[in-house]
Amino acid sequence: MRLGFHLSIAGSLRRAVDQAQVLGCEALQIFVQNPRGWKWRPVAPAAVRDFCRARGLAGLGPLVVHLGYLPNLATADPALYALSTERLSRELELARALQADYLVVHPGHGPLGEASFAQVARALALAVSQVPPPPLVLLENTAGQGQELGWRITHLERIITLSRVPLGLCLDTAHAHGAGYDLSCPPGIARLLADLARGPGLDAVKIVHLNDSRVNCNSRRDRHWHLGQGAIGLPGLRHLFSHPWFKPEAAIMETPKPHQAYEWYNLLVARSLVPGTVLLAAGETK
Repeated sequence: MRLGFHLSIAGSLRRAVDQAQVLGCEALQIFVQNPRGWKWRPVAPAAVRDFCRARGLAGLGPLVVHLGYLPNLATADPALYALSTERLSRELELARALQADYLVVHPGHGPLGEASFAQVARALALAVSQVPPPPLVLLENTAGQGQELGWRITHLERIITLSRVPLGLCLDTAHAHGAGYDLSCPPGIARLLADLARGPGLDAVKIVHLNDSRVNCNSRRDRHWHLGQGAIGLPGLRHLFSHPWFKPEAAIMETPKPHQAYEWYNLLVARSLVPGTVLLAAGETK
């Protein structure tokens, strides 16, 4: 399994590749636009070419793009829904231009029920029909804050079934723990893996967002924390990754970044959790 971080593109797309090389990452996740704003900022073709060339030379893969925070595919507001579906399609198109492998999408906020699942499925089906894989769209599980959908694997399975287009999953460990899957102990991990196996299948999980949790199990809150320093802990994470049928392509860390030293710490810890990883010196490529 390849390891990496979500890294900033502030200033230029190329900056994320340069940061990933300094840290010794193998994989990379980015936003392609301001995640907290609706204004679309065109990306020059030269910047796209420069990013793709630099990423290829660095040997970074998979490349994961994360949809911004504002789109809400489950909203009851028609204007917001229109904005959300348009933004999803535009970011998917840009992700394809950047030769991304995956686009991660949250299901959205809305009433918990079939109508909401169907609405999210329609939005995803429209986007994927316009821009078929790659990149493959991955639904991410949530912690269940407020009216978030997707805090149970059955929610995600239903959306995938209704969409009738190719979709996969991104499993966030902190979100799963907050949603009630106790990843600090084998029984909680077994319940999560059983829900995945009964539903979309373990092979649907292409990417893991590898985060510890600053809050307790079933808090229904989303608080990422440094690996081994939170409510999940290293034994739980190690047990999850030791399962012989749980083989995501990459683990992306979204841990806090008060200083670059924390990123090196989390990457070293992650390598201790995942069998078969090889420690790279900072700046070394594969």
